[in-house]
Amino acid sequence: IKDLFSYRLHLLFLATPLVSAQLVELEPVLSGPTASPLGCHRRVYTYRVTQTDEMGRTCWDFVDIWRCWGRCDSSEISDWKFPYKLSFHPVCVHAKREEVVATLKNCHPEADESIRKYSYMEAKHCHCHTCSTEDTSCEAPVSNDALNEQESVKVLALTGDNSAAFDY
Repeated sequence: IKDLFSYRLHLLFLATPLVSAQLVELEPVLSGPTASPLGCHRRVYTYRVTQTDEMGRTCWDFVDIWRCWGRCDSSEISDWKFPYKLSFHPVCVHAKREEVVATLKNCHPEADESIRKYSYMEAKHCHCHTCSTEDTSCEAPVSNDALNEQESVKVLALTGDNSAAFDY
């Protein structure tokens, strides 16, 4: 299957006052076909979710999560000046979402209760809308290496510290 990802997302967060921190590992497993007609749709992605308590004991399971996926007509107009386009194009994002809690079934017998539940946001409706950094990551990574921030810095290096001189 083409759409398998080779990276993992590690998040460290406070769980409860009793458990100081836990490690959450999300690994996309199956996400289905990669071709779609123009439009924004809900689609199920399967992730292998692993949570680890402060003693190193784990709980894991496969979780199916509804996400937004698709292509949106941009009506974008190219420009001859850098950055060669005005980026106010719509992207496929959630129009409505809700918090869902999954119970992880494969747990160490002595694992902390707080890591047996995994909460996440799930898309209920999707639509094409201009990207907002308030609730969406709007960057366009150059490579699949999501942790390599140097790829994004290269564009800023071309413009220097002050991009106000450019006529956008």
